[in-house]
Amino acid sequence: MNEQTQRWFPNSMPAPMVDKYSLPWWQACAENRMTAQRCKSCNHAQLPPAPLCSECRGNDFELTALSGKGRLYTYTAVHQPVSMEQTLPFIIAVIELDVEGTPCKNPVRLMSNLVECEEADLEIGKPVHVVWEKMSDMVSIPRFKFTV
Repeated sequence: MNEQTQRWFPNSMPAPMVDKYSLPWWQACAENRMTAQRCKSCNHAQLPPAPLCSECRGNDFELTALSGKGRLYTYTAVHQPVSMEQTLPFIIAVIELDVEGTPCKNPVRLMSNLVECEEADLEIGKPVHVVWEKMSDMVSIPRFKFTV
């Protein structure tokens, strides 16, 4: 489920930080593809991408395609704007992404935002799926919505 939708955050929001380790992941995001960095030595998956595997300290990686489905692991509702145009509250969430059917040996978690939901609907463990917020021709940000 790689749904392309509208904008949820204003243009004045800070752009994501990109380095040589995260660039391939951001390039996949720009193509609306959810992936995780996977260590070729031990199959440990991690996000954000890093120079060393947090499991075995290896440095030979590849991106593994993920479905974009997952579950709400934890969250916080933010009532203080980062940008003057921002709608409040907004939800910062940690999503545990589904790795079933991949060579990844562990669940992988990603910090993002839940969109189009009310605070009263927030429930740990509830299923979610990725939606893509196109910030420019080169940047798409993965956000998540509850799966109905």
